Amino acid sequence: MMKQEKIFVLQIGMTPNPGGVESYIMNLYRKIDTERVQFDFVDWCGEKDIAFSEEIKKLGGRIFKIPTRRDNYLANKKAIYKIVRTGKYRYIYNNLNSLSNILGITATYGMENTVPIIHAHNDSIEKNLFVSKILDTIHKPYVKHKKCVRLACSQKAGEWMFPRSKFDVVADSIDTMLFGYSDTIREHYRKMLNIENKFVVGNVARFGPQKNHSFLIDVFQEICARKKDAVLLLVGTGSQENLIKEKVSQYQLNDKVIFLGARNDIAGLMQAMDVMVAPSIFEGFGMSVLEAQCAGLPCYVSDAFHDEVIQTPLVKKISLIGTALEWTNQIINDFSLLRKPRVPYSSTIRENGYDSQQAADSLTDKFINGFTCD
Repeated sequence: MMKQEKIFVLQIGMTPNPGGVESYIMNLYRKIDTERVQFDFVDWCGEKDIAFSEEIKKLGGRIFKIPTRRDNYLANKKAIYKIVRTGKYRYIYNNLNSLSNILGITATYGMENTVPIIHAHNDSIEKNLFVSKILDTIHKPYVKHKKCVRLACSQKAGEWMFPRSKFDVVADSIDTMLFGYSDTIREHYRKMLNIENKFVVGNVARFGPQKNHSFLIDVFQEICARKKDAVLLLVGTGSQENLIKEKVSQYQLNDKVIFLGARNDIAGLMQAMDVMVAPSIFEGFGMSVLEAQCAGLPCYVSDAFHDEVIQTPLVKKISLIGTALEWTNQIINDFSLLRKPRVPYSSTIRENGYDSQQAADSLTDKFINGFTCD
């Protein structure tokens, strides 16, 4: 029997922040059969490396460092086109929050044996990104008529990025074994962070307008007024991090808010938390909430989160119209429930099809046997 030719896939869309998109890609890469499918990566992030760079190299992936679009658009375009056209890739996998940058798609023009994949990871664009909104609008007609594979992390994300076009929903997946709850890990992390006797509120998100950290600090201030032992763990980095640090100082909460930066041990940190609060203004899917449920962590989220991510009774939606006090009242009123022993839901998440091994096996089959391409 002839040996199956290895499929090479070029991944575009990673950033230095190990957020939802990066976690989605790496959850697949860690589980995929690299004897049959190999990922390479484009890094157009400037001085900082894309997240998980060292792990990518250990798994056999190549990383192509190229000029940023902002610094030199022509050099960026030339580099992308060269990688796509000389790399013998079967698929160019574009992980996108919008259609503002489609060079990884246009580069495949005229290439019969290379298929562009467009995976929608969000359902809106932040209000301050005016140029991105204009480019997204301009590029939508091109993408509508482009022969490609269209994927989306949720129904709403697909409808937003691919209006009046067919697409498949490929939900974000996680390592359910890794995020399963453990008393031992919880005790270890709480001791390490010196929060053993605290009421721990947590949030795992990039610091940007979409994630609504400013409102989160308002909520936490109200929580502190009711619970003197409260602390807030903020995991992530981003453009608004310094702005949020200033607000924390203004509220005199410096000794209660812990900025943990970008971390690769999210599973352990979630064990240490008592509750997750996520007041996002919009969301593509919300992988951190899926991870939190797997770890048995109660979640209070905005009504921007889609129903697909709510897999357990642990998640409560609260309207973004609600005040910080109303959010706090909901959390504090449930305090007795939050103190109950944690119930892990890893088996439920796995049975519902959100395990990364299941996703990797399914995707490997599609990479080898082909996607439906419209």
